[in-house]
Amino acid sequence: MARARTEPPPRRRYAKRLLPADRREQLLDTALRIVAAAGFTEVTIAAVAEHGGVTRPVVYDSFGNRDELLAALIERETSRMRAAVTRALLDDHDSGDGPREVLITALRRFLSDVRTMPGTWRLVYFPIDGVPPLLRDHIRKARNEFRLPLRLRLGEWLASQPPAAGGDAVDLDVLVEIVQGGLQTLARRVLDDPEQFGVERVLAAIELLLGEIA
Repeated sequence: MARARTEPPPRRRYAKRLLPADRREQLLDTALRIVAAAGFTEVTIAAVAEHGGVTRPVVYDSFGNRDELLAALIERETSRMRAAVTRALLDDHDSGDGPREVLITALRRFLSDVRTMPGTWRLVYFPIDGVPPLLRDHIRKARNEFRLPLRLRLGEWLASQPPAAGGDAVDLDVLVEIVQGGLQTLARRVLDDPEQFGVERVLAAIELLLGEIA
């Protein structure tokens, strides 16, 4: 009787070799996707290894433990937020454009960054299960950092406007609060429904409101 042929066992698949820095970024990207889908409580070394298609030792080579991984993720994402604020509100200060154009350009850059980095900005604008205290502190600081350059841009724009009828000046502090709160709402809409709330559509409404205030 002929012996049945036995298939060799499938070869184990190994993760593609990456430079340590590239592997670290890949694992942080994986952790961010887990956060977006299920919250911080679901981020574990095992989950990152499974979703990233690597073994646990590969993850441990980059991060000593879960806390180290989360701290690195929070630091990376808040650094991206700060960079986005700098690009939007502080770059090209001497571009030669008028205050209104500078302000609109700044808001366009900010909302565009929100749209292109949804995972990062969802950490700020949406409730997520198991948010670590460290992230809350970073977000609070990021919002304060955002307020200062926003106040600068709005102040430049107000200074360029003719005096209001009756001599009643627009209160800059109140305007900053209104605009920042409005941007928070708009950012959520851009993240939630980017097709319906495109950046240019949102900016058209902002320009109309600025015209009404002026």
